[in-house]
Amino acid sequence: MEKEQDVTRREFLKTAATTVAAASSLASLAAPGILSAQTSGNPVRFGFIGSGTEGCTLLKFLATQPEGHCMGMCDIYPPNLKKGVETIGTNPDTYFDYRKMLERKDMDAVMIATPLNLHAEMIVDSLNAGKHVFVEKTMYFKEEEGDQIRKAMADHPKLVLQVGLQRRSSLLYQVAMEMVHKGALGKIMFVRAQWHRNNNWRRPVPDPKLERQINWRMYKEYSGGLLAELASHQTDIANWAFGSEPLSVYATGGIDYWKDGRETCDNVEAIYEYSDGRKMTWSSILYNAHLDFNEQILGDQGSLIITLGKGMYYRETVAKVSSGKGKENWMAGATVTAAAAEEGVPIFPERGAASELSFLDRETRYAKHWLAGMGIYNYEEPHDPYWSELNHFLLSVRDGKPNIAPFAVGESDAKGVIYGNRSIETGQRVYWPGAGPQKEHSKELKKGVRKA
Repeated sequence: MEKEQDVTRREFLKTAATTVAAASSLASLAAPGILSAQTSGNPVRFGFIGSGTEGCTLLKFLATQPEGHCMGMCDIYPPNLKKGVETIGTNPDTYFDYRKMLERKDMDAVMIATPLNLHAEMIVDSLNAGKHVFVEKTMYFKEEEGDQIRKAMADHPKLVLQVGLQRRSSLLYQVAMEMVHKGALGKIMFVRAQWHRNNNWRRPVPDPKLERQINWRMYKEYSGGLLAELASHQTDIANWAFGSEPLSVYATGGIDYWKDGRETCDNVEAIYEYSDGRKMTWSSILYNAHLDFNEQILGDQGSLIITLGKGMYYRETVAKVSSGKGKENWMAGATVTAAAAEEGVPIFPERGAASELSFLDRETRYAKHWLAGMGIYNYEEPHDPYWSELNHFLLSVRDGKPNIAPFAVGESDAKGVIYGNRSIETGQRVYWPGAGPQKEHSKELKKGVRKA
């Protein structure tokens, strides 16, 4: 029995090689790239709107990328504007009105990292000014704004619009999704995710008059709260894993701990229902950080637990035939170690199949997997996903590379936030358009079935 459970060295190499093949299929998962009007090989000339905390995080990574050159910096808060200029280090022209920056004819693209309520207007204005757009998630704030952006894109079909969902640019997550979609976990029925913190989410305000400007995430006029700022990353993972949008969401939340005048919830619980009984549950709290954040993708043959920087695979020990496509997956013909069920085995953010590697590279890969399984070796992605998502955008604009997070991905993500918040507000389940109970009632009438 023990011999049957232990994977052979050759089988382990074969399994590991197939697991890390995500990069080769990336083009099939992304929308086609669009060639920029500028000459391929030259840096993308961009302007940046919103150099606050998140904006400066992006600028830090942009400063290391020769594929782009920042020509303009815009923020309505002078200290942020100054910090943005210092962070990027290219001595860009400064603006308080982004529309003035959009008038420049020598600028190829715009990057937007402003409060959520401003995203849609700035996206539309930038597209109409002939600029490619990178926008932080969530892509838009109100449901009707999706149609406004869609129209602007239709009017400018050669322009790139990419949404800042950096897990899409993580090689580790791409490897994980390759496993999911090739059936390594069997039939996927459930995704569970959480993002727990122990802080008040508040930033210091030098002048009370600036409270809503600086702490905009706490006020419903500008923010989608925890669902927009945190859940949007993780509902996108569920959409990616299931290959579809939800059908409905029921969510609840409140201001139960930080009673400090905020309007957005300090805790949220949500259940997203997909077709065929598949579900995602999500939770977020701001008063205990023990569980931190991760995504758990659960199938009838295995489980993945993923965070930014680490992914673990666990095999299901119950012997059964999957009702999914797992019996035809990458594990066929190979026996998995007992450790895969008990302690889990790491998945690696690496490129290339074993057949493409030299003998020494294959030996090195095997050694790394073996050491990691014993907790001796720690592995890293080749680039921080923030860096990668920005590089993907610049290469999409400059060289026509695939768009890693196009409009369709951002739209699905935004609807999950909007409908989740609507459920909290109304206390009712909210259905996606065309997926409500009335549609199910119509189906039953056609079949001659009456509801009880």
